[in-house]
Amino acid sequence: MRIDSHLQKVGKLNALRGRLDPDADFEVWFWATMTLGTHAVNAALHHCGATLEDDAFATQPGVYLIAGQDGQLESALRSLGDVLHVGRPKVETPVPPDVSAMMQAMEVIEHHRDPCIRGEREPTPAIARECDQAIAQVLALLHARLGKTVP
Repeated sequence: MRIDSHLQKVGKLNALRGRLDPDADFEVWFWATMTLGTHAVNAALHHCGATLEDDAFATQPGVYLIAGQDGQLESALRSLGDVLHVGRPKVETPVPPDVSAMMQAMEVIEHHRDPCIRGEREPTPAIARECDQAIAQVLALLHARLGKTVP
């Protein structure tokens, strides 16, 4: 995807998060948080040149949907453009410290994904606060990197 497309999604998902109660709506709130953070990281990875900014939508590692000759979307194998989750796939190119810090903050959020979403651990207000602090760090780092307000 393109940086501007990622930023549009960050804005929409962040607005959605603001309308949700992290206790009552944890699963939806969490997915919005994790997905907006992934879009933020992808924008930063493109901005620093670690991954390819392209008109392609990642469906699984290495597989993207692109517009075919007839304008219809078709699957294509491509080099790394967008990560689906931090570490999936792994970014082999060295990244600057601020982008690395964004990825580490996303790992804090990702740490809660399986246990809290799959029912192995009850989500708590402390987990929601930890995720909220991590996404705030991701957005602050993206803002500093881009030199503009991130939605």
